[in-house]
Amino acid sequence: MDMSTNHILVGLGGTGGKILREFKMRMFEEYPDAAERNKFPIGLLYVDSTREMMGIGRADFRVMGQDASFSESEFVDIKSIDLTAVLDNMNSYPALKGVVQNATAVKTAIGALGEAAGQKRRAGRVLFAANASRYLSALGNTYTNCTTRSRTDELMIHIFAGLSGGTGSGSIIDAIVQTRKAYPDAKIMVYAMVAEMRLPKSGMDKGRYYQNCYAALNELSALQSGRFEPTDVTSEGRAAKLFSARIKGVADGLVLYSNVNENGMTVDSLTELPRLVSDYVFTRVFLLTKENDDAKDFFRAYSFENMDDFCLEYDETTPASRAAEKQIARTKKINSFGIKRIIYPEQRILQHVTYTIGRSILYQFKFNNWSDELGFVDEELNKDYNELYFKPENIKKWKLDESHLTLNEKILDSDAAQKPFDEYWHSKAIELAELAKTASCPLEELHHMLNTVFDKQFRVKGVEEFFRMKTAVIDEMAADIRSTIEKQLFEKWRNGEISIYDLVNVANKLNTFIDEQRERLEKSKVANEEELAAIVDEAKANVSEWKELNVLQRMVGQGARLYAGHQEILSDLMTARTKAAGYDFALSMCRRLSMVFNNMFEEIMRFGQKISEAIAETERLITANQKINKGLEDKTGAVIEVSEEEDMMRFEKTLLRKKDTQTEAAKSLRNALLPEGTFKNFGDLNNRISLDDIKDNLELKLCDVIKTAHESICRSDKQVLGLNVLAQLQQELTTDDAIRRFALDLVRQSGVYLKFNDSEIRRAVKNNENPTTNPASVFQKCILVSMPSAEDNEQLKAFADKLKQAFAESFNQAEQVTIKVSQSSPRKNEISIVSVIYCFPMRGIEWLSTYRQRYEDLLNTGNDVADRDNSILLHAEGDGKSLPNLFIADELKPEQYWPYFILAAALNIVTKNDGAWGYSETNKFGRSVSTPIASAFVDIVDSNDLTEDLREKIMQRVKDLITDPEMTRADRDSIEQAIIDFVGQEIVPSCAASLAERFEGYAEQAIELIKK
Repeated sequence: MDMSTNHILVGLGGTGGKILREFKMRMFEEYPDAAERNKFPIGLLYVDSTREMMGIGRADFRVMGQDASFSESEFVDIKSIDLTAVLDNMNSYPALKGVVQNATAVKTAIGALGEAAGQKRRAGRVLFAANASRYLSALGNTYTNCTTRSRTDELMIHIFAGLSGGTGSGSIIDAIVQTRKAYPDAKIMVYAMVAEMRLPKSGMDKGRYYQNCYAALNELSALQSGRFEPTDVTSEGRAAKLFSARIKGVADGLVLYSNVNENGMTVDSLTELPRLVSDYVFTRVFLLTKENDDAKDFFRAYSFENMDDFCLEYDETTPASRAAEKQIARTKKINSFGIKRIIYPEQRILQHVTYTIGRSILYQFKFNNWSDELGFVDEELNKDYNELYFKPENIKKWKLDESHLTLNEKILDSDAAQKPFDEYWHSKAIELAELAKTASCPLEELHHMLNTVFDKQFRVKGVEEFFRMKTAVIDEMAADIRSTIEKQLFEKWRNGEISIYDLVNVANKLNTFIDEQRERLEKSKVANEEELAAIVDEAKANVSEWKELNVLQRMVGQGARLYAGHQEILSDLMTARTKAAGYDFALSMCRRLSMVFNNMFEEIMRFGQKISEAIAETERLITANQKINKGLEDKTGAVIEVSEEEDMMRFEKTLLRKKDTQTEAAKSLRNALLPEGTFKNFGDLNNRISLDDIKDNLELKLCDVIKTAHESICRSDKQVLGLNVLAQLQQELTTDDAIRRFALDLVRQSGVYLKFNDSEIRRAVKNNENPTTNPASVFQKCILVSMPSAEDNEQLKAFADKLKQAFAESFNQAEQVTIKVSQSSPRKNEISIVSVIYCFPMRGIEWLSTYRQRYEDLLNTGNDVADRDNSILLHAEGDGKSLPNLFIADELKPEQYWPYFILAAALNIVTKNDGAWGYSETNKFGRSVSTPIASAFVDIVDSNDLTEDLREKIMQRVKDLITDPEMTRADRDSIEQAIIDFVGQEIVPSCAASLAERFEGYAEQAIELIKK
């Protein structure tokens, strides 16, 4: 995909982070190839005061075997400073003085912070401001990375935040200001979530949830109107004067949304809503291009084109006579969005098939029990493990036979080769017999010489020392035996010959075998001791018989035969004595092996448990990817699925029966799972393979297998992958009436995610265009239906054309709605309906009056200290009193402007001429003229001759005079006396007591005005 614009998405706080996560995960879903993704000029920047959403390999960031978690280069940590230290040392942070102003009061109000800004907007502002340079540095690096990919400098920055918390809501003003300051030519769109009236879980409102939202909306409107110039925190505290007459704001526009759409449909604001925002931005970034003629109206609505005359609202309190001096009061450069997607759920289906086949492969790992009907099944196979593994030849191979355990044969390959006990002593007896012949008693001499060998020379050190040294390395020998067995079993499992269940059974049998072998060795030891005693007696008898022979008998055959027999006796004696030491060692070895094999059994069991957990996880994922959407039966949801689950299940069943395919897939999965390097043991394997590794590799390895199998198994009419959503709809919408009803329902339900107060939106505001006479000045709506092409299928093309026509006819021509249908979407499995309502004031949000009431209640508790602290916490800067009101000023009632008319009379602005009271002024020729209003002063406000313009002119002249800084205290005292005289002399005598009392009250208010 060729992108001509760089897009940077900035997420502030938890709400912003959730949206970035959803956007990134969808990128991984739609573009699983990392090489392709890395070509997109798209950058993410997550800014937060907590690392709650950070961490490599998080399960909630995994997409089909890939880790989509935020990298450190995508994160700006604004909790890296000590807020208390900043507030205690403001001279070290001159740029923050305008933000903090009264450090003691701010420190007291904020108090201790936990992990985040804790719904304290001022805390979020200070944290961001103190780290603004880090934010700009990260933003610059992100932009550089994007331009390297795009080779263009065109930039669009999307800023996301919730307005009710502390971090995002507190950071949003500085994020906009600093981003605009750094990138004056960029398009900057701000997506701000307003507070839900029904919170998705308890405890979310810490007492400032709705109040924060109102304060933030007020600041955003003032910023966008040029009436709020916050401290530039990357300068020496200067005001940030960034309002642009060209774009009618600082940002290019605000996107406001919440969890209930204009038709009353509610979504979960913690889970579903971030995905909807992500889908909306994803559609803007990936699926629509400016070159698409059908999308031009959407782009105009999105970017507020052609709305320059109506995107600002002017102060309604400015008198018509001073219209040239009117100030901007509010922004209308606001929109909201709605998105509805009709999808053929290919990703969900692919995942369902993947996990279904993956579960079967895990069954192969676990039991390796094949059923021609069901594939690999979750059932054990009965086997004779004694016959398969514990035959004598295998026991010898495993070095668990008596000969190895007694060290008659060596266990460690590194040991020098040695003769078995009997061979060694037989050869040694023959070797020493010649040397012993010359002794007076060669039998005793030979015995003595063999004893010396036994004590000092057997296998270099003598028998006792030999076994002592081997006992010192008994752990190594036991480990070697385990390793030999474990590697053999592992190779069989890796090759698919045996299952984990087989491994567990063999390991368990090993423990049983060692127990039995120990019993056999105990018996052999006793038998050897008995044999040794008999040999000792025989040797003694032989020596006695030798000594009884005379010299001649010893020289002839009888002595030679007796000596030769004694050599065999001594050989057997030394062999039996050596075996006795060997049995003691073997019994120690058995005890050690029992521990070693028990550990091996437990580690294999844990590995097996991990596979069982992976099976349970695949079953959960299979369930999670089942169709729960009612499809066309319920079109109220944000996402509507159209699919044939029967075809998917038929494909799965066919694939489950293909043993060769699954066996190869199992082999591929095992090889992918196994760590690089030589196998050590199952404990190491267990530590190095996580549940996520198993799940990820299932997804990575099986997707391609499944796609390949799909091509060979599924005919064109039974495909479950690569389908066009239009083809699926065509099967369900079989009549023209059904097509029209479908389109009409979707257009009606594709509302934007805000509830509106129509009376506020349509309200005529003085000094501004009247919505009644100029409907184009407010609340415009655009709907874009994006459909895939019908490809080369003529029947499908005819259906698509009918659907397009039905969408185009599905709105009331009397409404201010533009609807376009594009048939060139690159997503063949999706139809998206994007709605945008734009150009409306914030007071048009239905819930704004509730926010305001709670805001005002919090700031007017009757406790001056609490009210001061609350104003600090709610506002990013100042106390909010200088910000223009988000609501239209109420019409003045007579009791509100009577004090000004009494002042006008005292100041000779309203005078009595020719029996009538009227407005007096000096014309351009210097002559005093009067405009009559009423014959009696008390009737002035009810007179038809008191026009609105005349009333405003009188009141404005009074305001100008009493606010004149040149007016002295004496002047004010004089006016006060004039008020008293006027009421006492003119009004009281001419009216009833009750009316006189009322005008005395108005006079008191007039005196208060002049005293201010």
